[in-house]
Amino acid sequence: MFRRGRGIRLLIAWHVATALFLFRWIFRDPKVDVRFLAVGALFPDVVDLVTATVAGRFTTGELYAHSLIVPAVYMAAVLILTRRGRNRRAWFALGVAWLFHLLIDGMWADERVFLWPFLGWEMPVGAGSFWPEAVERALADPLRWGLEVIGMVYLGYVWVGAGFGDREIRLRFLRDGRIPQ
Repeated sequence: MFRRGRGIRLLIAWHVATALFLFRWIFRDPKVDVRFLAVGALFPDVVDLVTATVAGRFTTGELYAHSLIVPAVYMAAVLILTRRGRNRRAWFALGVAWLFHLLIDGMWADERVFLWPFLGWEMPVGAGSFWPEAVERALADPLRWGLEVIGMVYLGYVWVGAGFGDREIRLRFLRDGRIPQ
């Protein structure tokens, strides 16, 4: 279901909403900084899109940041370099959302990327540029747009439920990153 075709599925609302939903459902931590969750949910796509664009030789936008080893090393570094408390919780939330991103993308289906470098150091390389095919795939994939709508609906639900229509609540969220209960 998740792995239709090669290339990246840059789904902003879908990734953020799904990571937020999964985090709230699994961890039930009202103190989490949701801003870090949002960054973590988008981080692999941003890093790999930049890599694919700069290198200009990859046929996919799912590269190193979509492997399991990179977020695992990141999470280990967070545990080693931070102390218990708000900072660790925030940076850890970024890593958890990054792992959720890999789950949402179904990366286990592409073992060459997911298990990089354990199955070899090579990433999918092609003769053409990534972007022309990516635009064509984006316009031809109705599932992508359906998932974005679902993500927007969930984020709208959170917006209304948290009372973000109130300016004070929005300002408090911008200061501490917490969604009011």
